[in-house]
Amino acid sequence: MNSKSTETVGAWKDAADRSRGITRRRDFIPPLAAIAVLTVAHLLSGATQPIATLVLSASLLGCAVASLVLAGPRQVTTGMMVGMVLVWTLALTGFISSPDKAAPELASLFAAGAMWSIGYICARSRGALDIAWTALILSSFGYCIMIFFSQASAVLSSTGQVTIADAFRTPAEASLMFGLLAVVGWSRVLHVLKQMDAKALARSAMIDHLLRHGLGGILLMAFSLTCLAAVGSLVGAIFIAATMIGHAWWDLHAILERTHRSILMRILARLAPLVALGLAGWGVYLAWFHDESVALGVGLSETPPHVQRFMAYFDAWLERPLQGYGIGSIESVGDRATTLWNAKAMLAPGGAQNVFLHWLVEAGAIGAGAIILIIAAIYFQIFTALGSKGMPRTFLRLAVAAGVFLLLHGISDTSLDIPSIAWLYALLLGAACGVATSRRSDRFGAIA
Repeated sequence: MNSKSTETVGAWKDAADRSRGITRRRDFIPPLAAIAVLTVAHLLSGATQPIATLVLSASLLGCAVASLVLAGPRQVTTGMMVGMVLVWTLALTGFISSPDKAAPELASLFAAGAMWSIGYICARSRGALDIAWTALILSSFGYCIMIFFSQASAVLSSTGQVTIADAFRTPAEASLMFGLLAVVGWSRVLHVLKQMDAKALARSAMIDHLLRHGLGGILLMAFSLTCLAAVGSLVGAIFIAATMIGHAWWDLHAILERTHRSILMRILARLAPLVALGLAGWGVYLAWFHDESVALGVGLSETPPHVQRFMAYFDAWLERPLQGYGIGSIESVGDRATTLWNAKAMLAPGGAQNVFLHWLVEAGAIGAGAIILIIAAIYFQIFTALGSKGMPRTFLRLAVAAGVFLLLHGISDTSLDIPSIAWLYALLLGAACGVATSRRSDRFGAIA
């Protein structure tokens, strides 16, 4: 038998295994390894230090290579190739400031592409996706436990004021981390609630089913929200409340608005999207006009600090609108744009504190436009799948909810400039695209 025939037989066997729901070790070992690396990145303050970024990015690239080798070349998609070409183009055509500053940023971009590929390949197998999702929830819960108790012990042993936010550069980064993990746990709880409705369980069996299948999600959500509350960021709390209410309404409104539901339940279902939009608007207003990263007092002008910061970076971008200043240049640009008038606002950590302006300053309109087009293409694929009849929607809606949460933070404080958060987001997007491109929705019965 020649090599072509052997490859064809192997492809048929793999397809038959997936259709029977058989989960092979090679399907879930690379995702588990990537999730372990991601957890380490969370523990290292999001892998914001250059050495941590480089080492962990290399580890994630290794996991992606292993995943592609084990899955076979047929799993290589156009999106993977386009993403790789884009990053290399940014690296080789002048979109970098200097090699030492750009290396961690470029490594983080490659690692994000690797996580997308891992999620995409993993989602082609129902069993592998179930295992990876459970591992992500449990590892995230373990991370929240470690952060909570390590900071609690620091509080007990310290005479000064110590908070969970001290483990991060800013309270906004801490609220972003724990908020995103809460969204992941909340999606699991909503998934189990939909299962309970589909199975028409008796009330006596509901609690047992919820604890049996949704306990991990409940614990992750509870501890991540507890850590978020300990951070003390009002804006972060408002953003996560808006996201969770909107996500719950989107996932459960068909169940809540059935005719046999109580009038109160149906009224709440109608009000939920309005409440979510109101909270989102309130959070953006507070972030722009009551900046939590800058203390009131001497040195602060009448213009809100967030507006000062935005104007300074925007004016800097206008000087090089197409190509930008190069990847890794945000700090040096901020130093040059600092004046006596805006010094207090500009010296606050977090750079531009706006994800789109950050991209424009570093990569210019060309690079930022390319990144936005790629993300838009991914979401076009996800929303197209959401409109398909019989398509499992849990992971697709999780990717959208995570994107909305990151967008709210991205336009008001910080977002994808934290490597581990960008990698987690890329993993969720990859898994959603893997589900979206499947033509066999029965493979994903567990992720309905």
